[in-house]
This record gives sequence, C-alpha cells and structure tokens, in this order.
Amino acid sequence: MGRRSDELRIEVGRVVNRIGRMVRSAGVAPTVRFLAGLAAEYLAYPRMRKRRSLARFSFDGEELPYAYHLYSQTWRNERCLELAIAKHFLKDRPTGRMLEVGNVLGHFGVRGQDVIDKYERIQGVINRDVVDLGIEQHYDTILSISTLEHVRLDEVQQDPRGPLLALNSLRRALRGGGRLLVTVPIGYNKGLDEDIRSGRFAFCRQSYFTRISKENDWVEVTEVEALACSYGWPYEAANAVLVGIDEPEV
Repeated sequence: MGRRSDELRIEVGRVVNRIGRMVRSAGVAPTVRFLAGLAAEYLAYPRMRKRRSLARFSFDGEELPYAYHLYSQTWRNERCLELAIAKHFLKDRPTGRMLEVGNVLGHFGVRGQDVIDKYERIQGVINRDVVDLGIEQHYDTILSISTLEHVRLDEVQQDPRGPLLALNSLRRALRGGGRLLVTVPIGYNKGLDEDIRSGRFAFCRQSYFTRISKENDWVEVTEVEALACSYGWPYEAANAVLVGIDEPEV
C-alpha cells in the first residue's frame, strides 16, 4: 500500500471515529446536522479560499498568509496558523538533516525529513516514542506541530510531564547550532499548561496566539491571555497556541 493510500485510510478513519464520538455524545440528529454543514463547507471551499486570499497574521516581523488545505480541514482549526509558521521557519534557510515529530508536514508538501510518530502507521514513518529518541543521530533542524501535547497523555499510565520529557529529548537530538520549532495548543493538556506557566516548558523565543473570529483569524497575545483560553471553546479545537523556537542568535 502506497503513502497516498495510507493517508486516505488514516483520514477516513479519523472522520469515522469522530462521527462515532459525536453520535455517542450528542446523538444522531446533531451529528447529521454537523455533517451537512461540513459538506457545505467543502463545497464552498474554493470561494472561501479566494475570499480569504489576502488575510494575514503577524509573525516574526512579517505578515504571513494563512495556510488553507482540504486535508485536515485547516480552514477550521489552528493548522492554518501552524503550517504557515512552519513553512516560514523553513523558508530560505538550509535545513540540513531534518526531523519531524508527528506526521504533519508531509501531508502539506514538506518532504525529505525523517518522521517519528508513535501511532501513525504509514509508509516512511518511524513508529517510535519521542521520549526514547536517544542521541545516536543528531539533527540540524527539528519541528513538531501540535504533537508534544499528546505525549504520555494518550497512554494507560499517564504522565503530566510527558511533553516536557519529549522537549528535553528533542533538545538532546539537536545538533549544536541547530534550529527547533515546536507548536502546542493551550488547554488540551493540563500538565503541559502548568509547565508553560511555570517556565519549565520554554524556548529561546516564544509567541502566543489566540483565535479571535469564526473566520479563523489569529493575533499574537501575552502568555497570560493565552493561558486563560479554553480548548474547544468558543471555537473548535485550539483557541490559543504556543509557538516556541530555539535557534542560534543571529
């Protein structure tokens, strides 16, 4: 089975699982209404993308366009922000040997990196726990897009320090002078939120963004403002995101 077939299988599986959860929690009628609304959004996607083509958000001294893709429905969630930041991070800079933790960027055209994802069974992805990454290989560039919040949270025996353990593992695998980009949602993992608040989960440079509209506009805010946000309210998925970067000073 090829990579595209694997991606399709995984995406269909996610949709089926989501429908099952909605039926169990909300009932059949609300689930049908949600699916009808989602179908309408897919049909309207080309017009929406054209209408939003000039929409921008500020990051790193630049005005960046949002990243809209059908895969993962990025126009509905934080992916529109995170993907734009990741591509900006990689733009016009040599990546050297690159690692991605969480199989995200390959779905959106970024190729050539090693990919570690403990659970996603797909061609070319290494199924390994990031905490146990080791240092037998060092990388010049490491990225992780909304993945570390899941570490040791989706296990039978949960560990609230999982994301911090994962971050420390990535830093050990980063070559001296290398660059690291991590994004995580606020409010999804209480242990992670506590580590952010205490300064244990921190970076050389970090920014916080909150979603401010149904249209999925994002603005940079303070740490206090971001940590006051809830996951899943008032908008779907993340309503605040931490963007952390470690890199040599220019």
